[in-house]
Amino acid sequence: MAITTPREWTRTGVSAAVVLLAGLSWQVVAQAQNLRIVPAVKATATLSNNVGMQATGNTTTDTVVTVTPQAQLLANGPDYRLTGTVAADMVQYLGRSRADRILPRGQIVLNSRLVERLLFVDAELGADTTSSTPFDLLSDGATFYNVGTTTRERFSPYIDRELSPSSRITARTDQVWTQGRGPATLANNAGAHVQTHSARYDLRPEPAGLRGEFNYQNTSYNDSTAGGLTLQTARLSALYAPDPTLTLGLTGGRDAASYTTNNVSETLRGVSMRWAPTERTSLDALLERRFFGNGWTVNFAHRSPFMAVSAGLVRQATTYAARLGVLQAGGDVATLVDSILQTRIQDPVLRQVAVQDLIAKRGLPNTLTGPVDLFSRTVQLQQGANVTMALIGVRHTVTLRVFQARTEDLRGPTEDSVIGLASDATQRGATLGLSRRLTPETTADLTFTHTKTDGLGPNLALHSSNSIVRLGATHSLSPRTTLSGAVRHQTGSSTLIGVNATESAVSVGMLHRF
Repeated sequence: MAITTPREWTRTGVSAAVVLLAGLSWQVVAQAQNLRIVPAVKATATLSNNVGMQATGNTTTDTVVTVTPQAQLLANGPDYRLTGTVAADMVQYLGRSRADRILPRGQIVLNSRLVERLLFVDAELGADTTSSTPFDLLSDGATFYNVGTTTRERFSPYIDRELSPSSRITARTDQVWTQGRGPATLANNAGAHVQTHSARYDLRPEPAGLRGEFNYQNTSYNDSTAGGLTLQTARLSALYAPDPTLTLGLTGGRDAASYTTNNVSETLRGVSMRWAPTERTSLDALLERRFFGNGWTVNFAHRSPFMAVSAGLVRQATTYAARLGVLQAGGDVATLVDSILQTRIQDPVLRQVAVQDLIAKRGLPNTLTGPVDLFSRTVQLQQGANVTMALIGVRHTVTLRVFQARTEDLRGPTEDSVIGLASDATQRGATLGLSRRLTPETTADLTFTHTKTDGLGPNLALHSSNSIVRLGATHSLSPRTTLSGAVRHQTGSSTLIGVNATESAVSVGMLHRF
């Protein structure tokens, strides 16, 4: 028996609520004494001998000039927290080899409390520059080929109430709209609406406890006449804490899904564990028998004054739209650096300034390479693993990310194929960055990146690989102005477009923070 579906919210009403909330919040923020806005501008010129990564004989040499105005903001008040980065890459090809582009990117997040200890609202506006497909040659981040823009809007009201010192209830709804724009296939540019409803009751284990939860997610595409993709789960967990740092659980419930021509409902059962020996270290694990087979989610995190490490394992049912434009956990360098500096800098405003200062002076990237989401209109089985690390010393900085991700479209017993494109593929990749301070003002950095994608099932004939080696340096002219330069070489191959290509490039740039 399928779980009852909640009534769908209309986008018009929720969007109006977002606008109203943003207006009210901006009035509060405008009056905040601790509001900090850090504007900056970055200009980079890159000379490439193969600006579009074309096959030998069809290469084009061009100079790509990118001007990026940006602003970072942070505000804290008794009932809100506003954080954000807004930027736009204005890309111009001086040799007119490609069309000039403007690629907006950034994220503004508002966390607000409307009623003390009861009603809260989160809201987000975001834009990311994303690759179209991992089967193509991936963009190097400097010449901007094979990329588009993904935008998202999120509105999330929720209730969080402590009933007693040992019990709590939460209820939350997330309304997310995403839209892809760019030279990708028409399907990738489809807009989508993902709505998620959840409710949870917790009785803290002392040493025995209880947890009950319900989750509902529906995904619909704007240009699709097919019905929505729906995932529903109800769980009841018996908890036991033999030690304050360790909680064990046994889980049972019901799991249901509706997608393409399939309607399934299965009994759910599993085990869970949370281990948190200190506030800096945690391990969470959930292993269950689901409608698609065995599923699991394992997350490990540890931070110290000089290092941050995170690792994860996942096997779950999801949809393309639910992941669209969402940065993979651990891929954001600013978040890693922020967690390292938490012990040394308590004030979040001052810590944000220190994070951006360190990233600029040591030539660190904004993100670390991760898997590219593959478009599909059905439910996907996602299985993967990743390890991310950042190490910051007096002179040396090390960043590392290793990942593997496998996606497969879930097909019913009577289905030989899915509607539209298939997402079946395995992606593997690694990024290693090393930097060393040569003088108090000058830092050298070296980065290795390699990714490989192999198609599965309907995509069995598709393969691609990309490798990049980059050597760069940054020099601080003043506390607010940094010069940079780099040389880069990359190779790539793709059976999707039948290309084997190489490219070498040199770049110079300047960043000034006002």
